[in-house]
Amino acid sequence: MKKYLVISFLLIINCGIGSESTEIVGVEDGVQNIKESSSSKTIEYPPDFDIYELFECLSDNNISRIPEPKFLDNAIIIEFDDGYSTDYIEDFADASSTCESSFKNLNNKASEIEVTGNSTNTNIEINKENECKKGFYSQRPNPVKEDDSFFYYEFYWQGSQKICYNFYEPEIIDDEWEVRVKNLIDNLGEKLGIYTPINLALVDQVKASSETLNQINIDDCKIYNFITDDNEIQNCAQNADDWGNRFAAAGVDWYGLPNGGNIALFVDNWENMGYETAIKIFVHEYFHVHQNGLVYYFEDEDLFGTPKAWLNDPEGTIFNDNPDRSYLFPNWIEEGGAEFAAPILAAQFDKSIDARRFFIESLDEARNVIEVAASNGDTVSLENYEFAGGLYESYDNPNNGIPREFAYQYTGGQWAHIFLHSLDSSNYQKLMITFYQNWSENESINPGNGWKVTFEELFNMPVEEFYIMFDNFMLKDREEQLSILPSNSELQNLTFSK
Repeated sequence: MKKYLVISFLLIINCGIGSESTEIVGVEDGVQNIKESSSSKTIEYPPDFDIYELFECLSDNNISRIPEPKFLDNAIIIEFDDGYSTDYIEDFADASSTCESSFKNLNNKASEIEVTGNSTNTNIEINKENECKKGFYSQRPNPVKEDDSFFYYEFYWQGSQKICYNFYEPEIIDDEWEVRVKNLIDNLGEKLGIYTPINLALVDQVKASSETLNQINIDDCKIYNFITDDNEIQNCAQNADDWGNRFAAAGVDWYGLPNGGNIALFVDNWENMGYETAIKIFVHEYFHVHQNGLVYYFEDEDLFGTPKAWLNDPEGTIFNDNPDRSYLFPNWIEEGGAEFAAPILAAQFDKSIDARRFFIESLDEARNVIEVAASNGDTVSLENYEFAGGLYESYDNPNNGIPREFAYQYTGGQWAHIFLHSLDSSNYQKLMITFYQNWSENESINPGNGWKVTFEELFNMPVEEFYIMFDNFMLKDREEQLSILPSNSELQNLTFSK
């Protein structure tokens, strides 16, 4: 999904092109005035300029292969080696001017923003009081350090992160459910931890006023897209998904990480699906903020990290519409992991909830995907759901051109977790916590392969071997498959250490 981007402030940029060394060029009316030269090799920015927001805009203008910036004490340098043609450098300069010109109206707002930091790292911090429904940064802060593959950040909210409960039009929401949601999410925060600030929204998306629903869109655009311009905020809000049929959702986006995570829950989750399913759904969504809040955290250094490749070329990596691999971790781990945790933690929250029922229903759905596919000459493998599940569920299915039944990344992914747990009970800790803890460290050493390295270290087998084992397991008789599923009592007594 393409990120909605606008630079939320504009610093005066000293940027230019010289014949053999960098020439400093002035700025007129808040717009970068770049002199072009066919022999240009470097462009220089002040040390407090947020280069990555510019890179996002350049990417939107079809400028790819952007060189990695060099952070010096007194400047940020973009250096073009012999691999970059004169045309590319000129296109880069033109697009840079276009980006900065498009943001010129925001220059007048710069004086209203609190700026803190030092000569080498200026962060735009806007929420020192830890208020709800408000971002912490008006733009992505600069990293405090870097290595070959990662940028590292220290956010000022670390150590004070909390969950904000934003109940919109609470007068039309059952008081019982307001209390229940808060108790459940508090319970999950205690069990799993809170790694980033979280804004939770609970609303009746059918009965709430259009003004309220639009305000939710506005809040999200301000916080997670780093937008401050009123026109841009309204444009972002108007392009949000239609209300009325939204599904519960949650996560911590890698780009919006400085402003934490969000959870969206709806009254129709329990009105249409019932109590037990609603609780399971809410746990599933919290687990997503757990996964994606923990995965970027370097525990030993107390820093968060982001892969350089994603920031330098988001459209070619993490936002790639036609990916050739998983950049974070597979869909079957993300969705299957949340589906694995949800019935267990729901039953531990309320022992009247039948966790096994959810697992059995998922098994039957997964078996149906496999059986229908087999009847059409198609063989289902968990590997198909690393990143290309949608491909196999379309008429582009490379096996036979017939769309599969949906959601195997959820159901098959859930049972892949159960299968791993059945191999060794200590895997529960790894599936709930350790995999996500270890991802960032392994990704920094093995760019692009962090999840595979983590999986193979934790479970002592190549992931390809696991796929074969699990695919074979999913072809067994249902009774044999169910034999590895713990009892409700056993599920309620599973424990891990956060």
